[in-house]
Order: sequence, then C-alpha cells, then structure tokens
Amino acid sequence: MTIISTAQQPVTLEEALDIAEQRAYEKRTPAFPPVQDTITWFQHVDWVDVRERSRAGLNNCGLVIAVIGEKLYDFGQWLANV
Repeated sequence: MTIISTAQQPVTLEEALDIAEQRAYEKRTPAFPPVQDTITWFQHVDWVDVRERSRAGLNNCGLVIAVIGEKLYDFGQWLANV
C-alpha cells in the first residue's frame, strides 16, 4: 500500500504537532460571528476622531448649560423684583 502525501512541502514532526494542536484548538473554540464582527469593528474605530467629536459635543453641552443657567438667574432676579 502506498501513502500519497497531500502536503505541498515536507514538514517536521514539531511543525506537524503544532498544526494538529492549532486545528484541535480551532475545533474546540469556534468563532462566533457576531462577537468577532463586533471585535473587528472596535479595532477599526478611529478613536482620535471619536475623542475630538466627544470633546466638541461636551463643549456644546457646557455652553447650553451656561446659557440656561444665566437665563434662569435672570428670571430669578426678575421674580425677586416683582
């Protein structure tokens, strides 16, 4: 009986054991596509841009709060004088 090798190039015993171990690990821990897609999405986010946009949004919120506070103070002064 002749054994026909399907390997492209010969591998050493250590390499064959590493390949077998890797294949066994992949069978035990299959990828779950939604989780893998989420991880990939997080890795491709431009966090510098997110930080700049968040800072600008926070500054806008601060301005709105300051203006509302000023108008509320003016309203309180007006009520005190009525």
